[in-house]
Amino acid sequence: MAASWTRHPVIATVVGVFAGGLVIALAEWLSKQWLGAPDLAKPGGISTGMFASVLVAWVLGAGTAALVATAWAGGRSRVQGLVSAGLLLAGSVATMFASPHPVWMIAGALVLMPAAAWFGAQSRIVRGA
Repeated sequence: MAASWTRHPVIATVVGVFAGGLVIALAEWLSKQWLGAPDLAKPGGISTGMFASVLVAWVLGAGTAALVATAWAGGRSRVQGLVSAGLLLAGSVATMFASPHPVWMIAGALVLMPAAAWFGAQSRIVRGA
């Protein structure tokens, strides 16, 4: 049987953020392999496809964070999943403030990331003992 501290809500939240961050990093790496690296020296050096792939990565990461955190906590509460995805959303918002992003991407992140978090937190997957 697992130690009781491993099921602590804070641990579940941290594990969810870590898992979501890994998914975002992997998805962004794959999109860079597929679409190529942006030319940041030119205005407009980032294509719409590149922005869209980052949005997809953020949404997948938020959903994964919520799913993993909720499952890690034993499915007793969805709070850990929603908090972990909320932390990733906060990071995305910070990124949007740090560099210019298209309005459609900002709106998409603000709508789709919480939706993915909600669906991920609804999961019936429970971490085994």
